[in-house]
Amino acid sequence: MNARQHIRAVFAQTTEGLVAQNDRARILLSPVQSFDGDHLSESTECNCLIRPRNGENISVFINDQPAEAMGFLRDGHALWGRLATGDHPGHIRFCIRAGDADLLYAELEVRPSRLDYETDYHIMRDELQRVSRQLLYLLPNHARIATHLTDAQGGALDFHQVLDQLLNQLVRTLHAIVKRPDRHLKTAQRIRAVDRAHGRDPHAIAHLIRSPQFWTSDTHRHPSLTEGIGYTHVRETHRQPDIDTPRNRHLVAHLERVSRRAQTIAHTALGHRLKTNVNHFLRLLPLSPARRGDPVPVHLDARYQTAFALIRALNRALAPCVGGPFDLSYRDTHVLYEYWIYFTLVQTLCDLGFVPTHDSNLFHLTERGLSVSPTQGEPSAIHLQRDARRIRCLYNPTYTTASGRALTHDLRPDIVIEVHTPGNQRAIHAFDAKYRREDHNGVWIPMREDIDKMHAYRDAIGQVTATAFQRILKSAIVLFPAPADPAYRTHAFCTSLTHGIGGLPLLPGDAKTASALREYIAEQVLM
Repeated sequence: MNARQHIRAVFAQTTEGLVAQNDRARILLSPVQSFDGDHLSESTECNCLIRPRNGENISVFINDQPAEAMGFLRDGHALWGRLATGDHPGHIRFCIRAGDADLLYAELEVRPSRLDYETDYHIMRDELQRVSRQLLYLLPNHARIATHLTDAQGGALDFHQVLDQLLNQLVRTLHAIVKRPDRHLKTAQRIRAVDRAHGRDPHAIAHLIRSPQFWTSDTHRHPSLTEGIGYTHVRETHRQPDIDTPRNRHLVAHLERVSRRAQTIAHTALGHRLKTNVNHFLRLLPLSPARRGDPVPVHLDARYQTAFALIRALNRALAPCVGGPFDLSYRDTHVLYEYWIYFTLVQTLCDLGFVPTHDSNLFHLTERGLSVSPTQGEPSAIHLQRDARRIRCLYNPTYTTASGRALTHDLRPDIVIEVHTPGNQRAIHAFDAKYRREDHNGVWIPMREDIDKMHAYRDAIGQVTATAFQRILKSAIVLFPAPADPAYRTHAFCTSLTHGIGGLPLLPGDAKTASALREYIAEQVLM
């Protein structure tokens, strides 16, 4: 049997804190923060008091390190100090000794509590790029997306109009370039038989005199310039036009970049047309892209100037999105989580057969590129439709007491989904994205105050009439970052989902929680 087995103690929760004790010694941990269960979470600090039962002189080792070396102080026979669990989950080991004898041995579990902000940040940014661009190009042509550009009459141009115009102008410009591309004369020397030579190269005779391998004494077949010697071949210098110039190679490099970016929207009509046209001209200019050391073209004719300007404009429109969520650093991951939840809900509805019809104040084409800007505190919306069923996905809508939409004070859920059925019925569901969680007996659950807020939404959002207040929310749900856990399904915050209140785990990059969200929306929101 392990020598420590008979002195091992287990930490238990008491009114004082966490206690491990036997008849020889006692350890008391009093966490500074609130705690739940017989364990601690990482990045937690607690006051620690260790004392012997029989007044013995003791030595205390924490993770095999003397307690005094960790800043603990002696008070008579006891030791006390502040203990920090650190940034890594695992176990804290306590060993109390008197002389060479062990009095008590105990281990305390430290469970993970901090979310992986940086990893989640990169996952959410990548998914937001993919989803936002997919939504943008799924919008029909009549859906107007604001740009900073105007037409000849001064009217504002729509994003789809801008891309169509850019593409049409680029096609016409490339046609003009291919008809008469930039070229230079390429010099090449060729050895030809005398009877096929052009006879226009002044250097041919000098070369022949220096090349005995082409001499012959057959003067009857080949008249000679020197008696007794005839010539069978002549080396001639030829000059021919060649389009392999730095200017054309730079053009090919720019076109290849547009082609790669168009690949991300190749599933749309515009993306397919753009990629098809660009690849057609790349086949007509069978050149390698610009090489290192190729001079950057400066003096260009109007066709090349126009082509490079149009390509830059197309690249800006096809470049990764900017603005809103893409301007956040990983320190603002909790804010990015809210944006990501909004687009994830919209993407989930699209996966269930809905298509966007138009958006309100969401996409803009700016000098920086395509801006996605559902700004916190400013309402934005995406409208979806499947057959006769319509959905409005609202970002940060405000329900005010002045309009009679809130009972006691203004309320602003993160996201609201309004489902309109063919029978002119409406079901409204509120979602809040909370990038935090708490540990309940080893199970991640949403924070209790977040669940309380869902109750407040459902009770206080509605419509004040002359005689009553009509509540309009069918459900109010918290989405929080946690992996799928079968143990959570039996928790009250999960079982209450069927009654329209509760929390759903949704962890960035986790396919199981994404599947559970899709199932919930199909069964509870769209039913």
